[in-house]
Parts: sequence; structure tokens; C-alpha cells
Amino acid sequence: MNGIDRTQLYSALILVVMVLFVSSGYRPVRRWARPLRRAAIALFVIAVAAALVEIAVWLLQRGG
Repeated sequence: MNGIDRTQLYSALILVVMVLFVSSGYRPVRRWARPLRRAAIALFVIAVAAALVEIAVWLLQRGG
């Protein structure tokens, strides 16, 4: 996977997290608010972990 694909993947993941957070405040889906927020938080944690792993791999490759 090249850099453009990774960038687009992270952008799409961030967009999904934002949509989940915004939709959890939308009044007609009020009963789904808590599961939507939990899903958004879980995806955010996954995105941060993936970004940190990618940074660590980049630093290890650069140092060696």
C-alpha cells in the first residue's frame, strides 16, 4: 500500500468517526446515541493505534 492509499484510508476512517459522533446527536436516532458514540470512540482508538504503529515502523526503518 503506497502513501496515497494510506492517507485516503486514514481520511475515510476519520470521516466515519465524525459522522458517527454527529449522528449520535441527531434527534430521530436518539435511542441509538450511546451505541453510535461507543462505535465512534472505538474507531477513533483504532485509528490512533494504527497511526502510532505506522509512525513506529517508519522510525524503525529510518533508524536502521
